[in-house]
Amino acid sequence: MPAKMLTRDIERVMLAAKMVSGDPAKADEWLNQPLASLDGKTPLQLIAEGRTDAVIGYLHSIASGFVG
Repeated sequence: MPAKMLTRDIERVMLAAKMVSGDPAKADEWLNQPLASLDGKTPLQLIAEGRTDAVIGYLHSIASGFVG
């Protein structure tokens, strides 16, 4: 994945994570936490694999109260 696209995807995920957590520091830490429901990979690993939409979907499910 090109670096520019990767950066843009990380920024999208960070914005969504900040909206869910309400805490920029927690959102930043979360990027490196393995997610059991997403194959035990970290959000950054998933983004690098081109699975940004899966990470965003996961965050939306947390915000909706379905996961977390």
